[in-house]
Amino acid sequence: MRRFCFLICLASLGACTPHLHLPKVDIPAEYLSSPDQTSAKPLESQWWKVFNAPLLDSLQVIALENNKDLKLAVSRIESSRYELSIARSEFLPEVEAEIGADAKYQTHEGTEYELNIQPNISWNVSLFGALRHTVGAARAELLSSEWAYQGVRLSLTTQVATAFFTILQYRESLAIARHSLQLRKESAALIDSLTHYGMSTGLDLDQAQSLVYASQADVEEYNRALAQAKYSLAVLLGKTPEYVVGLDWESALEIGSLPDAIPIGLPSDLLARRPDLMESHYELQAAASKVGIARSNRFPSIALTGEGGLIGSSVKELFTSGYWSWGAAAQLVQPIFSFGRLKRKEQIARVEYEDAVLEYEKSVLTALKEVESALIAISTYRTQAEQYAEYVEANRRIAQLTMALYRNGMSNYLDVISTQQTWYNSQLELVQLTSQQYINYADLVMAIGGGWQK
Repeated sequence: MRRFCFLICLASLGACTPHLHLPKVDIPAEYLSSPDQTSAKPLESQWWKVFNAPLLDSLQVIALENNKDLKLAVSRIESSRYELSIARSEFLPEVEAEIGADAKYQTHEGTEYELNIQPNISWNVSLFGALRHTVGAARAELLSSEWAYQGVRLSLTTQVATAFFTILQYRESLAIARHSLQLRKESAALIDSLTHYGMSTGLDLDQAQSLVYASQADVEEYNRALAQAKYSLAVLLGKTPEYVVGLDWESALEIGSLPDAIPIGLPSDLLARRPDLMESHYELQAAASKVGIARSNRFPSIALTGEGGLIGSSVKELFTSGYWSWGAAAQLVQPIFSFGRLKRKEQIARVEYEDAVLEYEKSVLTALKEVESALIAISTYRTQAEQYAEYVEANRRIAQLTMALYRNGMSNYLDVISTQQTWYNSQLELVQLTSQQYINYADLVMAIGGGWQK
């Protein structure tokens, strides 16, 4: 009979264990754009040091200490730890104590008193893993929140680096715009002098002055963009705008020397390295545990209760032998008919698990795409910037030659305007391309999951 009951319990345990399929994602053996890793140094957790920019290093430290999103992520971890503690406490009995006094007035005997001190113990025993699944879900959610913190931290450092190089780009663009404004003012003064002596037309003078007005507008545009970029960086640092504006940006990194190669590892490394994939992995575990909870709730549970205490008609009697009473009870609770509510809850939990599987598979594919995109961006932007630098130099020579021809009466001013505008625009585009190369390295670090963490 005992063996028969044991077999029934095993069968019930097997019935309450959900059968769930695992995610399926094909991980390639290597990246399509795998760079040469022979000279690559190991990437540390403070990955931004590859840029050799002291100002950027100090900004990253400030951001990690003061950023509000990072502090919110830490508070979520603490909340998840409390949830895990609550889930673990469900395994333990609950003890309560009751102290009471009751007075009953009677006509002939007078007033009758009843005093009691009564502790109560209750314990819900899960036969089919409901508590175990509850702890598993809480533990998975805690680990998920810890990886979410790592993700926020990595995202914060890449955003700070991107904002840093964007500010450098706008500073350089503003310098180009101011230099162009100065050149156009000098050109307008020359045209004015030539017009005064009848060597140029009023139309040329108007066109020269229109270029001055356009350059003045560009200067204001880049002034605004630079200020707004600094204000955005201030939010990341958890500081007021005055702090960022007051920094010594003259000592910032000069755009021109790119960092060394970054070790990217293998595609399979992403599964245990990228914070968002690990977060999704533990969210998947939590969803699986919640399916187990929903299924276990459809099977019986045992409730054990015990109570005892001292009862007397006076305080003295409470501490006299013979006034102790106790009782105990055990209940087996089995859901019989709930109009399909418990079954539907299990089905909902299964659907949520399927959604988590799809989210995980999508996250892996997105991670592979982001690494490939960052790698191809680094290789192509470098070549593009090198070619564009030659293009800018050619435009400079053309603009200077056209201006010389105009002074000698061998070209019209429309050619001067066209060549100067092309040279000016190409300089701004080259600055953007150069800045984007640094941002591409930050994107690559974000894509591979940051520095190798132990």
